[in-house]
Amino acid sequence: MPRLTRQRTPQSLYSEWSQSYLGATISIHALAKPLMKPMYHRAVLNLIKRQQGIPLTAETMQIYESYLMFKYVADITKALILRKLEERARVEAEAQLVTDFLVLYDILLDAPDEDIRTNACWVLGQLAVHSSTRPAVVAVQPGARLVALLGDANVNIVRVVCYAVSHICLDLDGAILVVTAGAPEFLKQLLESHDEDVRKYACWALGELAVHSSTRVAVVAVQPGARLVALLGDANVNVVKGACYAVSQICRDLDGATVVVTAGAPEFLKQLLESHDEEVQWHACWALGQLAVHSSTRVAVVAVQPGAHLVALLSDSNVNIVRGASYAVSHICRDLDGATVVVTAGAPRVLKQLLESQDEDVRKSACWALGYLAFHSSTLARVVAVRPGARLIALLSDTNIKIVKAACYAVSQISQDRDGATPVVERGAPGFLKQLLESDDEDVRMCACWALGHIAFHSSKLRAAVVAVKPCVRLVALVGDDDVNVVTGACFALANLAPSRAGARALTEAGALDLVPGLIESPQVDVQRSMCLLLARLARHGYNRIPPST
Repeated sequence: MPRLTRQRTPQSLYSEWSQSYLGATISIHALAKPLMKPMYHRAVLNLIKRQQGIPLTAETMQIYESYLMFKYVADITKALILRKLEERARVEAEAQLVTDFLVLYDILLDAPDEDIRTNACWVLGQLAVHSSTRPAVVAVQPGARLVALLGDANVNIVRVVCYAVSHICLDLDGAILVVTAGAPEFLKQLLESHDEDVRKYACWALGELAVHSSTRVAVVAVQPGARLVALLGDANVNVVKGACYAVSQICRDLDGATVVVTAGAPEFLKQLLESHDEEVQWHACWALGQLAVHSSTRVAVVAVQPGAHLVALLSDSNVNIVRGASYAVSHICRDLDGATVVVTAGAPRVLKQLLESQDEDVRKSACWALGYLAFHSSTLARVVAVRPGARLIALLSDTNIKIVKAACYAVSQISQDRDGATPVVERGAPGFLKQLLESDDEDVRMCACWALGHIAFHSSKLRAAVVAVKPCVRLVALVGDDDVNVVTGACFALANLAPSRAGARALTEAGALDLVPGLIESPQVDVQRSMCLLLARLARHGYNRIPPST
């Protein structure tokens, strides 16, 4: 079937009749025009029928385009073509060809026919679903047009525009476009819509905008928190799912977290942990975790006591739920009351098992959770009791630096207890920790310093294990680190190696005494304290020569 093109008009031929009988004439074109629309509609129906089960080709796409551009093609025919293009765009490979439609989107969104506008938005939204075609959608900058349509009187158009916006926002460039056009305020209003799909897509759109830090501010500014929290109790589980996702993203900002806490989000989210819908459970976990990130809203999370539910979800068969639950537990544990609740629910043993997870995020969160539990003296013994040391030491060599950081922190906290320090030393922790002193990550260096210091603190035997791996030269070098936390940790380790004669000798040979004059006047109280202890302990072994300060 060829593309629709205007044929060249042939030169008129005058018959003897027309030359002999002059008078009124009838325009054949005028008679034919009413027949063109049904003729083209039938042609399109035949084309669609022939193309069923056949991949879309560039040639077929050109034919569809020609019909969309031709003014004598009926609106119903154009709407049908757009509906079929939307179906084609669901397949990513065919969506690449459908992007040719974008040259016409501006004209089609202006069409007086509502079905054409609606279906054009569906095509736009479906193209925005795929990461490979989304940039092409963003490139035509449809933000202002789409946001204007969010205020359309036709709920069908509003519904599909919400759908399109929610997917365009997946890319930062697309999110910036719709925010610039004022989308957040419209979307907040649409949370009140009587249409369930509109409410659902408005939730998802706000959530996707809040994913990006640069556009999250604009979402928080319109204060959608109270309405989103209300939708957590919606009768439609899909609306609840979207609202839960939006809340989880808005909570990444302290102002957003404060608003949703004030609206009573923690209690709703705790209830949603028991939802029959896995995605709702997953997003509820993440939302509670994000609220618990902020110290000012963590208290409200701990107050509703979600610990037992979250610990139960650590054993869920869905890895996404486990990932979210372990993240939430890791942050709730930063508060002593929260740590007490999750320990009582049996978290340490489950977290130890999760250190073996194949999912990197789960392993990372499990490390942080164990570390925060070990931070509190009242829950430290419960962590040490499940003996996670061997697995944590293995994770110090993980290929993911974030896991190494979390494992190193956990080891440093568990090592505060002699019963925790002994197993990690038996597993070769000092050698691993010495290597981590060379890490490019400052947090890893800091935690390695603290871990070595805690191990060396307990007994001459454990201290000897640290001295044996010869970390002193590197620790002395780290006293000059650019990061004050690394300096504090290095000074702490040096002070705890000094009580043994072998440690004192190694420190002196590494130049530790030369550090004292400069650091004993440090503005950091912990550094001053460590230097005083270092000086006293070295002097006990006869190493008391301090170079004059310059």
